[in-house]
Amino acid sequence: MDCEICGKEIGKLRQTVVDGNTLFVCEECASFGKEKAVEKTEKTVQKPAPQRTILPPEFRKKEFDLGLEIVDDFGKQIRKAREAKGMTTKELAMKIFEKESLLHRIENQAIKPSDEMIKKLGKQLGIQLKKKIE
Repeated sequence: MDCEICGKEIGKLRQTVVDGNTLFVCEECASFGKEKAVEKTEKTVQKPAPQRTILPPEFRKKEFDLGLEIVDDFGKQIRKAREAKGMTTKELAMKIFEKESLLHRIENQAIKPSDEMIKKLGKQLGIQLKKKIE
């Protein structure tokens, strides 16, 4: 490392305050200022983990089972409503922020949509995908 005053290449430098500036200098140039006391700090400082607030049951978000079940032909209904609006699966996927491949699988009834997906599709296409269980 080089002395910041004279430029000599020295292995061990001293941290010195010269005219209010902290510099790394050789032993000879250290006489131009006052040696700064080096504070020892730990290299790794671990922050305590944030405390999670656990809400009592009365304040937790509740999901109500209204006795509704997804319709049997949900894939056909989604495809029919999408085509009636003149949208491709790619356009619909972009509007509801989902993957096109997921919509294909839902329309082909390879998988059932989640409740969140049912809400998104229902809102975007104007259809009801759940019916009352009898």
